[in-house]
Parts: sequence; C-alpha cells; structure tokens
Amino acid sequence: MPLRCMATSGIAGCPERGYHVAKLPIMNKPSKTPGICRIDQPSHHTHGFFLRAARQGEIFSGFFSDKAYGGRAAALAAAQEHRGKLLKILGLPVQKSRRLNAEIVRRRGRSGIYGVQRLINRRTKPWRKYLVAAWSPKLGVVRKKQFSIRKFGEEKAKQLAIRARRAGVRSMKESRDAEAGK
Repeated sequence: MPLRCMATSGIAGCPERGYHVAKLPIMNKPSKTPGICRIDQPSHHTHGFFLRAARQGEIFSGFFSDKAYGGRAAALAAAQEHRGKLLKILGLPVQKSRRLNAEIVRRRGRSGIYGVQRLINRRTKPWRKYLVAAWSPKLGVVRKKQFSIRKFGEEKAKQLAIRARRAGVRSMKESRDAEAGK
C-alpha cells in the first residue's frame, strides 16, 4: 500500500515526492540524570553508566557496570544513588554570572590574554595586521574593537586591546536576572 500525503499542500511530509519532515531534537532539555551518561562499547565489553561531577577544579567520577550491578536498571539506580551522596557532600554547582565567567583565566593565545587576538587581513594589499579585543556586553551580543599595528605599533596596539577588553568585561551586566530581562 503506497504512502499518502497527509498535508493538503502536498509538500510538507510527502514521501511520494521526496519530502520528509524530520523531527528536530529538543535542545536545552534538562536531563533526568545530569552528570550520568551511558557507555556501551561492545568491542571492549564495557556496558554501564559513567558518573562525573566537578567542583573547584577537582573531578569526581565513577563507573557502574551492568554486570556488577545485575542489569542496566540496577546500574542506573546505583549511579543515581551515588550522585545523590556526592551532591550532599559537594553541594549544588554554583552558577557564575557572565562577567565572572568572562574573567576566568583560560588557555591563552599568543596575545597572552583571553579575548584579545592578533589578526592579519590578507584580502588587502598590503596585508593589514591588527589586534582585536572581544567581549559580550549582554546575552547574544558580541562587541569587538580593532587596533592597527601599523598605526600604533605592536606593543601599543596590544596594550590598547587589553585595556579595551578589560573595560568591556567591566561593563558587562552582573546579574543573571538582568540578562533574562526581568
């Protein structure tokens, strides 16, 4: 029995004409078991649940094998129980403001500071070299400021870019309620 189009237009979801409506995954759906993921590696005979929690740079982890706990459901229950014990000891993770998150020291590029990078525009002759400072004053918005190496020199352009980045981070909104528009 051939498939029939359900849409009156004959386009959306019509397999006869080669159109298929794909069900999109729901993004940002909170997990029922945060910090717990399923691992199935038949080649290594590894089946179970992996638990991971991190606080202040320290990682706590554990593996709960199906075989050791007598099945998939029992292994998941053991992982959830262990997660509950960890949360009682460690507490809930602290939500940082966007400004504090921007100030976290990360792996630095050649400029030596996060949010400042050296770029070369090769589309022009002669090539334009400059340093760019980037920050996000509010959610979904990125601001950038460029400093020409030819105009300011390498060191002065770097100093100006670092100063602009720091000023931009200081201007970021502190509270999460302000970001949400409340």
